[in-house]
Amino acid sequence: MPFINSIFKENDEPEVVTDVEVKEEGPKKTNVDSTKTVSILNTSAQELLSSTESGLSAIEELKSTMESIASAAEQSAGAAEESLGAVSEIKLNTSDILKMSTNSSKMISKLEDSIQVSSMKITDSSENMLKIASSAEHVAEVGDRLSKAGEEISKTVNLITKLAKRTSLLALNAAIEATRAEEKGKAFSVMAKEIRVLSSKSNVYALKIKDVVEAIQVNVKNVQSNIVQTKDTVVVASKNATQNAQDMKELIATLIEIVKAVNQSLEEFKLLDEEIIKMQLSAETIASAAEESAGAVSEVTQTISMQATAFNQSNAAAKMLDDLAKQIQQDSSSQNLVNDLASAAEELSSAIEEIENSMAQSVVALSQIQEAAGISKDDAIKSEAIAKKAEDVTQRVQKTIEGVKTQMESIKDNFKNNVESVSTAGIDSKQNLKNSVEILKEAKDIKKNIKYLQKMLRKIELTIVQTAALSINGSVEAMRIGELGEGFSVVSNDIRNLAENSEQSLDQINEIVDNLEDETESIIEAIDKMQVLGVKEADDLIVLASDMGVNTKEIDITVEVFREIYQKLESIVYAISQSKIGAQQTVTAADLSHNSATESRVAADHISDISQKMAENVTDLIEVAALLKDK
Repeated sequence: MPFINSIFKENDEPEVVTDVEVKEEGPKKTNVDSTKTVSILNTSAQELLSSTESGLSAIEELKSTMESIASAAEQSAGAAEESLGAVSEIKLNTSDILKMSTNSSKMISKLEDSIQVSSMKITDSSENMLKIASSAEHVAEVGDRLSKAGEEISKTVNLITKLAKRTSLLALNAAIEATRAEEKGKAFSVMAKEIRVLSSKSNVYALKIKDVVEAIQVNVKNVQSNIVQTKDTVVVASKNATQNAQDMKELIATLIEIVKAVNQSLEEFKLLDEEIIKMQLSAETIASAAEESAGAVSEVTQTISMQATAFNQSNAAAKMLDDLAKQIQQDSSSQNLVNDLASAAEELSSAIEEIENSMAQSVVALSQIQEAAGISKDDAIKSEAIAKKAEDVTQRVQKTIEGVKTQMESIKDNFKNNVESVSTAGIDSKQNLKNSVEILKEAKDIKKNIKYLQKMLRKIELTIVQTAALSINGSVEAMRIGELGEGFSVVSNDIRNLAENSEQSLDQINEIVDNLEDETESIIEAIDKMQVLGVKEADDLIVLASDMGVNTKEIDITVEVFREIYQKLESIVYAISQSKIGAQQTVTAADLSHNSATESRVAADHISDISQKMAENVTDLIEVAALLKDK
């Protein structure tokens, strides 16, 4: 060393030796300047003592920065663990949502098909109801005609009754004329009596017809009352069915849009799934870097502990050397002191070597910490960007699913109303069937009464024919007896005229009754048609209501699925926000770790400089000790 070289010279150099003289005899020895040697010894000892104290201070500083690094590593590890937990939750929920969305999409498509079938059935039902309503309207119209026909029959029957009464009066006149003709009028008397009997029969028959017509009128009123109720019910049900079918078509259109929205969300979720994998890889990288950093921190901490021990030992040795230097200054010839000096210097040299080796390891570990911090920061920044992208995707999907959920809830309410409407239509159809049975019974009673009416009309017709025949016979007999039969001839002509009028009225009644019979048959046919359609309609509506009830349960399940999906999306949004927070914490921790590691590197470099200087001082001490031994 320069300052060591300065304290001794070769023998051939002329020099004034102050304290030590080299004798001529014996081996060649170096001339040593004891004062300068001791001065250098004191200086080196003081520098060593100062270096160890500075080293201890640097060690404390290194401890402080390592504590910051350890705290940052712990924070980073905690954030990584939290991010991994959030990512795991996101993955689990995303996987569930993908499955649930796929299943719900299939369920909605199946529901769409079912509602399509229900819509077609409801449309058919509406058409059948319109047919029933048409038949009911026909029955109502026929009922009106029957009622009017009954009134016409009643009027005509009243006319026939009047004609019968007049015929009876004429027959009485004929009897009077027969009495006036005495013996020649006996035939007139018999005819008059027969005409009165026939007239009486006609009157009785007419009264019976009147009763029958009144019964028919009652039947018609009952038919009209029931058929109007049935018609009104069916028309309302048909309108409801038409509206239901329209509602179903709108539901189907909505369901198609929902399936599209869900499928679009599925596609976006597949992208989200890819982003989540990236987030997981980043979180795993951060966790691995945090673990590596923690390991490096542990290694540096252990090294610092060793270095602290070494510096404490070095400090103690430096103090000892300082004491020895002072003692040697008093007595530089003491070989024991010189030996102690050499021994202490050797021990200190070993401690310094240990410090240098451990510090080299610390520098490597600090480099690893800096590298790990850089990796953590880069991945945390990437993770935060991915989380933001995932958050955007999730929020878009969440908005879509919220809309789907709202639509499904609306569909649920509307569909339930449709089911209730169909169910009510089924119940009404059953009631209409009961009404149609009553209507059919009334119609058959009308038919039965018409048959009886026709029977009475034939009897009246017979009495009219017989009356007409008797009037003709009376006219012939009146002509035969001459002047005495003139009055009877007039009466006979009047009776014949009344019979002809009665016959004309009867023809009108027969025509009305024939139409009445045809109309009644058409009523029966219409009611039979109504019953056939009604039975099918009632059964179909009841089955349809049951099937739609199953659809309602499926809609309920789908609504609940979308509610659960929405809740899971909220969990994902929260987990992503936690992941973002974890990424931000990781960035903060990485910056702290990197800055602290940089400060630690400065402290480590300072310690390395100190240990190098100490090594130089120890080398000087060892050389000084060697010189003193050779003095």
